[in-house]
Amino acid sequence: MLQQIINNLRETGWTLVKLEGNWVCATHGLLKHGLLLGDFSELPQEFKPWLSNFADISQWEAIVFCPKGVDSSHLKQHRFPGIQLWYWDTQQGNLFPFPPTKDQKIPRWLRQLASGNSASLESNPQAKKHFVPILTYILLGINLVVFLLMVFAGLSLFPNDISIVTDQRVLIEFGAKVNSLIQAGEVWRLLTSTFIHIGIIHLVFNLYALWAIGPLTEESFGHRQFLAIYILSGLGGSIASLLFSPALSAGASGSIFGLLGALLYYSFKRPSLWKSGLGMNLVIIIIVNFGFGLSQPGIDNYAHLGGLLTGTLTSVLIRKGKFA
Repeated sequence: MLQQIINNLRETGWTLVKLEGNWVCATHGLLKHGLLLGDFSELPQEFKPWLSNFADISQWEAIVFCPKGVDSSHLKQHRFPGIQLWYWDTQQGNLFPFPPTKDQKIPRWLRQLASGNSASLESNPQAKKHFVPILTYILLGINLVVFLLMVFAGLSLFPNDISIVTDQRVLIEFGAKVNSLIQAGEVWRLLTSTFIHIGIIHLVFNLYALWAIGPLTEESFGHRQFLAIYILSGLGGSIASLLFSPALSAGASGSIFGLLGALLYYSFKRPSLWKSGLGMNLVIIIIVNFGFGLSQPGIDNYAHLGGLLTGTLTSVLIRKGKFA
């Protein structure tokens, strides 16, 4: 049964860590929830040393397997402040909470698993339905407002050979990536260039992509980690462009490719998501966009590749707990 629980947790987005003896720790960053699972015979005197590396987890519960049954002494011998314990009599199938609680989340989840059904352990099943990707909306708004300001400053909606001088002036004034200026000390252009766009078609394409994948990425990783992926991917794309492309460049493409890379890694580490087709769809989207970039002049594929690699690496570090 323990292996079935572990498999279910892994497939529904939990991160598993092996502890001492037969004990296992499962954490879910988005839910800020942690589980400790193990046998009563190896129940430690305290859990605190095990939890020191999980400062961002606000709620802990322990499921203690009791193959020899549960008696009242089990409920009195061990007290763990801040942790809800569930003593599971695997002989009779009874579950005893300590301290007493009316919360039915854990019992309901275990009953579903015992019946052979897959189940998701969430503190509030309705919460995901009402998730608001507020940072995605803010980023969309920032990109749109900056573009409107650039248009008022003289940027052409549809750049052409006639407007190229004015367009370049506006782009440079608003912070486009210009290698010579960055090398002269204007390193802030590595970031500002990710919020400006060269014409309305460029803007619409990137804003649509952000609208399509931003909410899913923000919900999957949480607000702060989503923002970290977006900003770092944009910087990664700008740095790659600085190193390998002499051309003036701008746009949110590096950040968007970073979100694609983060989602790809996220789905790869969750077999149920990968099997749903999400992972393969992301692979196809990435390949098609790189192919389009190679076939069209003026597209900065170095920024795309830099953003993709940075977003993927950032998501790996998030999974390993390097980002709060």
